[in-house]
Amino acid sequence: MKKLFTVLLLLVVGCSVAGKDVSAFEGHISAVKTGGLEVECSTVVNQNDPSPSSEEGWACLVLVPHDTPVQNTEGESIPMDEFREQARNEEMLYIRVTLEESTNINKDPESRKLTAKKITLLE
Repeated sequence: MKKLFTVLLLLVVGCSVAGKDVSAFEGHISAVKTGGLEVECSTVVNQNDPSPSSEEGWACLVLVPHDTPVQNTEGESIPMDEFREQARNEEMLYIRVTLEESTNINKDPESRKLTAKKITLLE
């Protein structure tokens, strides 16, 4: 009985400490890469960290397939080439990235390699 209680306690504590999966996040584009974007994602990384560091910035590498829909806040479509050009020319363009699948984004570099399902230009 004691062993069962210990196992259940470990499960409950482990689940409550585990990070939360994210299906979308907002951030500024810090760089345009071949096939993707580097997007500032410190807010979501720090949300999933039990001891967040407010001083360190975190970037996510967001892979953007050419057929990824891009739109503005009114829902109007923006051609991918036009969006990429705007991202190159404007500093700190603010976007919302909807991910292909929900994931736990944290300090681990592998968790910050993501694929966009949709991009919304917020600024």
